[in-house]
Amino acid sequence: MSFFGSKVLKKRYGAIIDIGSGSVLAAIVCSNPASKHPQVLWSKREHIPLRNIDTLEKSAKAVMTSLINTAMELDSIGMKALREFDAKAEIKEIQCSISAPWSYTVTKTIHYTQEKPFEVNNSLIQELLLSIQHKIEEELSKNEALNDLGLEIITKYNLGISANGYQVAHPEGNEASTLTVSQATVVAQTYLIDSITQVQEKMLPKATVRKLSFVLLFHFINKQLLLRTQDTCLVDITYEATEIGIVRDGILSYCTHTPFGSFSLAREISAVTKMPLNESFGHIHAENPYLFLEKLPEKQKDDILAIFESYVVKMSDLFKETGDALSIPKHITLHTDIKTEPLFSDLLEKAAKRNLKTAPYIVPISQEIINTIYKAVTKDTALVIPTDTALLISAQFFHTHQNKDSFRYF
Repeated sequence: MSFFGSKVLKKRYGAIIDIGSGSVLAAIVCSNPASKHPQVLWSKREHIPLRNIDTLEKSAKAVMTSLINTAMELDSIGMKALREFDAKAEIKEIQCSISAPWSYTVTKTIHYTQEKPFEVNNSLIQELLLSIQHKIEEELSKNEALNDLGLEIITKYNLGISANGYQVAHPEGNEASTLTVSQATVVAQTYLIDSITQVQEKMLPKATVRKLSFVLLFHFINKQLLLRTQDTCLVDITYEATEIGIVRDGILSYCTHTPFGSFSLAREISAVTKMPLNESFGHIHAENPYLFLEKLPEKQKDDILAIFESYVVKMSDLFKETGDALSIPKHITLHTDIKTEPLFSDLLEKAAKRNLKTAPYIVPISQEIINTIYKAVTKDTALVIPTDTALLISAQFFHTHQNKDSFRYF
C-alpha cells in the first residue's frame, strides 16, 4: 500500500495509428507518468506509392491497404518489440488520429444571455451542448458533398465554457449573465472506421479505441506547449492535403482544408521537369528547396515558380475561410515533415502576408516538441527522438491526455 493511501500511477502501453492523407503510421509507445515524454518502442509508416491517383476513391483504397499492412507489422514486429521491452506489458488502448480529407472537424459555439444573473447548473450546460449538436448535425446533413462520402461521428469534445467572458472549468453553482459553450464534433469516412474496427477486433480485441481528428489532437499539443495559444492558425501539411484550424480565445473555432499537399506539389514539379517523382519530392525536402531551380532551363524554372505561386494562392484563399469576419491570426503553428519546413514556412509566409498585410509569426511545432520536451528534460544522449513529426505529436497526446471525461468516442 502506498504512503498515505495515494495512488501510484502506472506505466501505460498504447498502440498509435495515424492515418494521413497519403500514408499510415503504426507505433507502440510506453507512457511513464514520471517522464515528461513517452518512449516510442516501435514505429512504422507506410506511404502510398508516389504515383498519380486521379480519384479520391482510389486514394482511399490505397490508404486502407496501407492501414492493413502497418497493422499486420504492428501485430508481429511491433508486439515482439513490446515483449522484449516488458514481457508482461499489455496494450489496453489504441489511439487513432485521422487527417483531412478522411476526417472533418466541425466546431460550434452557443451564447446564452439573460438580463439578470442566473445560476449555472449542469442541466443548462447539457441543454446548450444538445443545441450545439443539433446545429452540427443539421449543417452536416445539408452538405451534399460530405453526405456522398458516407460519414459517421467518431468523437465529440467539449472545447470550453466561458462565464461572463472568462473561461472556467466548472462553472456549476456560480452566477453569470452570459454563458458560452463550445463543442467539436469529428466525423470520418465510414469505410475507414470499419477498417479500424476490424484491425482492433482481430489484433487487440481487449483494447479500447480512441478515434479523433489529427487537427484536434494538434490543437491540444499546441495549447500545451506554446504560450501564444489564444489566437492561432494551425496548419497541418500532409502528403495529399493541407488543413487549417482557427483558434480564437483558446478555442478551436473553425477547420477547413484543401486537397493539395507535399506529394501533390512533387507530382506537378515532376510533370514539368520530367524528373522521377522521388527526385522531385527530394528537392522540396532539401535545406534550400529552391536550389535545384538554378540547373533548370529558364522555361522550366518559370513553370516551377508558377507551381509554387499556385500553392501560395491556394493557401491565401484557404486563409480567407476563417469561419468569422476576422483575418487569420498572426501567429501560425506549422506541422509538416521537418525537412519540408523551410519550403512551407516560406510559402505560408507569402500567403499569410496577402491576408494580414504584415509578416506572420510562424512556429514549426515539431522542433518545439523536440526542444522543450525531449532535449530540455533529459541528459540521455542515447535517447532516440522520433523523426516522424506526426508521431511526435500523437505520442505526446497519448502521454498527456489520460482523462477522457471531456471526450466521447464512438
